[in-house]
Amino acid sequence: MKILCVHGSSKAESILRALGKLKIECEAYPKRLLDTFVNEKEAIALASYCRAHSITHILSIHMIDTLVAAAGQAGIAYISLIWDAPYHKLFTEYGRMDHCWYSTFDRVDAQRFIEAGFPHILYQPLAVDHDQIQAWDSSGDTPSSREYIDEVCFVGRLYDENFYDEFCDHLPQTLQNYFLDVFEKAAFRWDGVNRLHGTVSNELVSYIREVTPGFQMVNFFDIPDAVYFENGYLTRKLANIERICVLNLLAEHFPVTLYTTSKTAEERLHRVKIMPPICSERDLHDTFQHSKINLNLSLKGIEGGTPQRIMDILGAGGFVLTNYCPETAELFQEDEEIVMFRTPEELVEKVEYYLKHDREREQIARNGHQKVMRCYTYERKVKDLLEWIEGEKVEN
Repeated sequence: MKILCVHGSSKAESILRALGKLKIECEAYPKRLLDTFVNEKEAIALASYCRAHSITHILSIHMIDTLVAAAGQAGIAYISLIWDAPYHKLFTEYGRMDHCWYSTFDRVDAQRFIEAGFPHILYQPLAVDHDQIQAWDSSGDTPSSREYIDEVCFVGRLYDENFYDEFCDHLPQTLQNYFLDVFEKAAFRWDGVNRLHGTVSNELVSYIREVTPGFQMVNFFDIPDAVYFENGYLTRKLANIERICVLNLLAEHFPVTLYTTSKTAEERLHRVKIMPPICSERDLHDTFQHSKINLNLSLKGIEGGTPQRIMDILGAGGFVLTNYCPETAELFQEDEEIVMFRTPEELVEKVEYYLKHDREREQIARNGHQKVMRCYTYERKVKDLLEWIEGEKVEN
């Protein structure tokens, strides 16, 4: 076995380190390819490269059409580690090819792929780079000497630039009222149920096209327009509503810091300390480590998966306060390794409690850190993934 890792993400280096520890021959492709439509010329060149270098598998983070085509031409397997959910890009002619093997972190999304007839789908939680974290920690503070910089910290986007807002003002008032009602019923209820599903029909999307000037929704995927609209338009707008309201709510009671690329943060948030985006993995690690409470607010589209943000916080030894997700509650013991909230009221109560109970908060952070470093590492993820692929090949 010889794996070619194609860079499309900062996580590629972690994958290469994991393969090296497993004594699996691997190399990095010298060119960085993006998650775009197939480039036939690049696919031919890559297939030739694979044959010349005796490559048996191509691996990337997210599905890259050009890699699918190259692997097919070279007669080898293509492996994609999916980091997003819901992940529509598989629903194309390239995504369905038999030589493609997918690992997805969202259990609900995995089940959808299986039901849609995709031949090789594996559910796997996301992971952290064990060795990189240990190297960072060995040169930083010990937990006993840690100085906190932020009380309540959130690292992420406000989704202030979203497709829904681009055309909302052009919607007829009846439709604006309808979607306001949808958002009101779906927002601030973190019980593991996605209340956006089923709120839009294909007929409604067709009607929006007819009556809304400037509305253009191009659906390249083999999914209904209604599903594409819910996930592409409504999910991000709902995240925009929830994140702004939650941060403003918490800032009424506690010091809150936001690290973000969002352009309207200063305008929309009050009493929140706005900081520039964090540009390196090491700086992100240090930020999580030096925050008393690290907040996670998942998009509603992530229904059965634990986001990378949670894994990275725990990997840094930080304390996680996250909206409830059934799958996360299976991976981590609630109130022992991670803390969850289901309503805004519960969120405020738990922030107040854990800011006042340092020892309990820090013990939970230690427990969560030990769990993720023991169970959810790239080395273990890659090992399980490759064993699954070889086992599937034997069965077939």
